[in-house]
Amino acid sequence: MIPSLAPCFTGTFVHFKDGLALPGEHTGAIPCRDLLDAGVIEGLMERFAEVYPGGDRRALVSMWAQWHFGALIIPTTAAVVILNRDLPVELDQVGIALHEGGQTAAIILPHDGTSQPPGGSRTFARLFSGHVEPLVRHLSNQFGVSRRMLWNNAADIFEWTLQQAAADVSAHPDALDEGRALLQSRSDASDRANPMFGLIRYVPQDGQAIRRRKLCCLRYLLPGIECCGDICPTPPKATRK
Repeated sequence: MIPSLAPCFTGTFVHFKDGLALPGEHTGAIPCRDLLDAGVIEGLMERFAEVYPGGDRRALVSMWAQWHFGALIIPTTAAVVILNRDLPVELDQVGIALHEGGQTAAIILPHDGTSQPPGGSRTFARLFSGHVEPLVRHLSNQFGVSRRMLWNNAADIFEWTLQQAAADVSAHPDALDEGRALLQSRSDASDRANPMFGLIRYVPQDGQAIRRRKLCCLRYLLPGIECCGDICPTPPKATRK
């Protein structure tokens, strides 16, 4: 865990305290930009496929992306919202430590960031435009999986993290508002279509609002992995109520 970020890793977030690290904490880390190399990412997927032998290829890519986004988005968002920290998380600035199965173990930052200046552009913009967007584009192009599904993975993790952070008394309301706007606005600050808009919804069910993805992540197509339950928009027939 990065000492300066430790105050945000309490409660639910304590489980994600090792998602961000500094140089020297992990051996064998590689530049994160290498994920855009066809041979490197293919090798990681081959390793990950050994974790789920016989698993559907699209589901493998989706699950790998969820691992990566969990290590990246959750601790970064917690640091931004709770500590008002500005972190260098662009894909070409960070490294990646890997589990034996090829999943992301940690994002290696070049340094522990700085305090967010008043009125400055938060880490969120760089997080999604500088890291998630190029990775989603490459994974989609190389493996033929839906960009919308991959963006839904990112939006799901981001929206959940904002929910958890909002319960912290130290959370910065303006940071929460900025994060929520990234999920609720049709276009971004550059007037481009927002790829996360509408991907997480709250729908009525049995008298309450149920959190639900727009697109299924396909994880149920992997051996030993069950459907996500109510959050899944198209659960397999065997799990439908």
